[in-house]
Amino acid sequence: MTHVLTILYAKLLFVMSTDGSVNNEILGGLEELGLTKYEASAYYSLLGKGMISATEIAYYSNLPRTKIYFILKKLEKKNLVFINYQKPLMFRALSPKDSFDNILSEYESRITSLKKIIDTLQQINENGLKNKGIEEKRYLVLNQFCTDSKITELLKNTNESIAISLNHWGNVILNASKEEILKAIYRGVKVRILFDFLCQADSIILPNAIDKKSAKISTNMFIFDNNSMIIINNDGTKSAYFDSHEIFVPTLVSQFNDTWAKMETTPLENNKIDPINM
Repeated sequence: MTHVLTILYAKLLFVMSTDGSVNNEILGGLEELGLTKYEASAYYSLLGKGMISATEIAYYSNLPRTKIYFILKKLEKKNLVFINYQKPLMFRALSPKDSFDNILSEYESRITSLKKIIDTLQQINENGLKNKGIEEKRYLVLNQFCTDSKITELLKNTNESIAISLNHWGNVILNASKEEILKAIYRGVKVRILFDFLCQADSIILPNAIDKKSAKISTNMFIFDNNSMIIINNDGTKSAYFDSHEIFVPTLVSQFNDTWAKMETTPLENNKIDPINM
């Protein structure tokens, strides 16, 4: 927030463009700093002009002449405008840096107070959950398109191992990921796949470098380097992504390893690979 205010402050140092049009973004920033729309226009029109009359300010800012003196008085009270009370009255903008320092300090003070309140609220929430034996965690729910993209991203970034379990529907997912799995194998990544007994052997086109076994599988799951995973629903329309901070990730990794150790290598027939342009 402080960074945003600093940017707004910096924009105040600009003056009107050569064609006389007002920068709406800067005016919006002035309003965020507490000025009314009329006050912002009047102050902005004064920048870089030196001492000028109320008539000139009304002309540059396109404000009603009947209201210009009232607006300038308010700007004087806010330490944004200097008024020379000798007739004719003349006006000039005070330095934006000096004028807005106090306002920025007030905003920073408010932000600091709000951060303390938020920290206190967070602590109250965490303590309450802790007393009930609950720990708050987060995971990502992905649609079908994001699931495919996330699997591709994780396959590309895997360095050591990929473990996959697929139910009878999972071949569709596997075929969509086949190219990136091949690339991972070429990088030296160890790939293991547990197929459900109902998977059709002739629909699985995989290289011999992949270790394959069969078991009773109900969930489609990809595990990457034993510390992150994606679990996909049965129709592939949604999935959940979990990282190593989730407590059940190592549990599911261990479950996969136990199932793998109990099963014999699957003699899948016709396991060949289509040519792929790398």
